[in-house]
Amino acid sequence: MKKGFTLLEMLVTIVLLTVGITSILQIAGMAMFADTNLENVTIARYLAQEAMEEIKDAASYSDIDSFASERSSLTGDFADFDREVTISGDPKQVDVTVYWTVKGQDQSVELVTLFTDYDY
Repeated sequence: MKKGFTLLEMLVTIVLLTVGITSILQIAGMAMFADTNLENVTIARYLAQEAMEEIKDAASYSDIDSFASERSSLTGDFADFDREVTISGDPKQVDVTVYWTVKGQDQSVELVTLFTDYDY
């Protein structure tokens, strides 16, 4: 009796290894995409909070309206993001929306709060 592996055993081993390695590489690629997406969501939340804090520091209640802005691109390290601020009603409802694009589709994070003329 000969010792060693048959051709069929070798082919089955190669197929199994190929399928296993391909699956691991696909999972790694999805994990890297999820990490990048989570980073973008975190940055967008910080950018929205930054705008909300600027509005919160307005000199007076009536000055809040001056912070309204249409969707526009940010600059510097955040050039991949756009921000929009809408203000409506009384008490003033402030919506800060930050947008970015992933694989050709817009993603967004929105912060909403109310401001009243209480001790302004």
